[in-house]
Amino acid sequence: MRTKDVLEALNISRERIKYYKKEKVFAPEKGSVNGRADYTNNDLENLKRLVILSKAGLSCADIRKMQEKAGRPLKEIAETRKESIFKEMERMKASLLLLDELLSANVQYDTMPIEELWEYVQQKEQAGEDFMDAGEESCTISKVRNIRCPHCHKRLCIDLEEFQSGQTSDDYDSGMGEDIVYYFDSEDVYECPKCGTIIQIKGWIREYPLGAYDSEEINVSQWRT
Repeated sequence: MRTKDVLEALNISRERIKYYKKEKVFAPEKGSVNGRADYTNNDLENLKRLVILSKAGLSCADIRKMQEKAGRPLKEIAETRKESIFKEMERMKASLLLLDELLSANVQYDTMPIEELWEYVQQKEQAGEDFMDAGEESCTISKVRNIRCPHCHKRLCIDLEEFQSGQTSDDYDSGMGEDIVYYFDSEDVYECPKCGTIIQIKGWIREYPLGAYDSEEINVSQWRT
């Protein structure tokens, strides 16, 4: 089966297949013949599997963890991603309600009831709610993630923004512009609130195209001096 046939059968782009190959989650069984890929029915099923997992919000890093010989179970990874999505939905909901406050006030930029709205935001945040907050970065993707303490296994919700150690950007010829990769390393500053273990959270999140979530790899381990 040629690439064109696969694209038509699955209604996906050539770039998506290239991306799966680049991220090392997919390789055609037969490789390529004279520079042309020859896809099997198994390849087609594997691509369907990858598309389903991608549409469920799982990253290629998540998929690689499942594909490894001693890989993590899909249920565990899906539950973690589900929690992250719910957290993002809560942030979006809070921002939607704030937008409703702005719209119901029917005011312009210069006539906003600043103190009233400021008090509204402060009360919500003190009650434990989070907003999307696109203030400092042009991106809108959330860096809030759920992890497990490697010692007591308590689920913890963290904002990786606090541990950002740098970022890189490259331009691609795909027509989607630049990407941004954010790097994180908590080193020895994060302590599990339950057992007191010092946890190192290290990894990256890729945004591509700008403003859109692409992939990530977050590793959690006990801090070693």
